[in-house]
Amino acid sequence: MSCAVPTIGFITPPAWFEPAVAEFPTVIEETVRVQQAPLLLPDFDFQLKSIAAPSIQEHLNLNARSLKAMSCELIAQVGTPFAWAGTQSEAEARARCDAMQQAAGIPCIMTALAIVDGLRAFGVSTIAINCPYYEPDWRDQFSAFMGQCGFKVLMAANLHDLGLTEPGKSLKDYYTLSQDLTNRSFLALAKAAPDAEVIVIPGTAVRTLPILATLEAEMGKPIVAADTILYWAIARHLGLTLKSVMGTCARLDN
Repeated sequence: MSCAVPTIGFITPPAWFEPAVAEFPTVIEETVRVQQAPLLLPDFDFQLKSIAAPSIQEHLNLNARSLKAMSCELIAQVGTPFAWAGTQSEAEARARCDAMQQAAGIPCIMTALAIVDGLRAFGVSTIAINCPYYEPDWRDQFSAFMGQCGFKVLMAANLHDLGLTEPGKSLKDYYTLSQDLTNRSFLALAKAAPDAEVIVIPGTAVRTLPILATLEAEMGKPIVAADTILYWAIARHLGLTLKSVMGTCARLDN
């Protein structure tokens, strides 16, 4: 039964502090309640083949059922590769979301599919992908997934590709980015791919909310970021009002 104040359940990555649970209520005008169910895989290796394993779907389904039992009426799954890792089509990714919905009996949103839906809401076809800490296999598989969904990827680049890594540091050293480095990565990619209609950032470890509106204005084009586009998708489903801090997402037709 739906409550007057909606309750959103977040399925979050294993062994990871996820800001979305506390952050989402701050980007909407209405009052909501939130619940969290991290994937209980404390020693997870975060390899794409591990994320694509059938057992992960079982964990997602179980978490979805648990959140339904906690009175959630919508589930938001945080982290893009859980939808696209190992897939060959958009239909395969959406089947993973459908499996969660069938297990829980309530609507589910997956971050990667929120990116796809957000891009379609913007009505764009050409994109550039900013994936600062993604290793080449992650970068290339996400780029391929965007192609499977019908988007033309003009460029997909990590910090190394953009010449922004420091000597002696690997991409693993950049899971937590400073605001300055985040800004520089976006501006460098926008300069390298000027014909991209939108800049996409699939890594949820890159927190864009504090800089989103300002950076979009500086680049002169929208950003579809894993953290904030998930908020947009939740708000659209529940008919909630986004605050202006959400940048161009707040002006999309919910």
